[in-house]
Amino acid sequence: MRLPAPFPFAVPFRCVLAGLVLLAVLVAGCAKTPQILPVTPTVETAMSETRGAGRSIAIEVVDVRGTNVVGYRDPADPASVITTPPETLANIQRALEDGFRRLGFAIVPVGAAADVTLEVRLSELGYKRDADGLLRDLHTVATVEATSVLAGKTVNAIYRDGQGKDTVIAPSLHENAAILNKHLDAALSKLVADPRLTTE
Repeated sequence: MRLPAPFPFAVPFRCVLAGLVLLAVLVAGCAKTPQILPVTPTVETAMSETRGAGRSIAIEVVDVRGTNVVGYRDPADPASVITTPPETLANIQRALEDGFRRLGFAIVPVGAAADVTLEVRLSELGYKRDADGLLRDLHTVATVEATSVLAGKTVNAIYRDGQGKDTVIAPSLHENAAILNKHLDAALSKLVADPRLTTE
């Protein structure tokens, strides 16, 4: 008597199960490498806007995060830490100066006489990945705060950009840099585009 054919999905299921086990091993192995995140933001401006009209602006960038730790690729593994390098503030400063210069402002040193005095504070570069599960939520964010002083008027503002997405394998250094720089680009571009900071 002919036996019935095996359940057609039995072999593929075993293959999938084995693949998942292997993937879990790879995930555990990949999550233990520290990363120093290159922070290289760029600021987008409206090319037709000339708000500066030759006015001077002094920009100071400070880090108020309290630590250079961005987060952990694996929350259960301290060795998977992500940090920012010493040149982070200098790179943010350069991006902001380039953006305001394109708007027609003249950049002057901090402490010099200026039409606009702007302090920009890096308050958050966040990276949080769920500790459990094969499919883990990854939440990333960048937040900057600003205080401008212009003709006796003080303006305070906060600019933020972030996202959440599912991940299986902990992202690489290149992928994490792309994600967080994208957030920082957006937050800084919002800041530069905000006329409240530079308009009487």
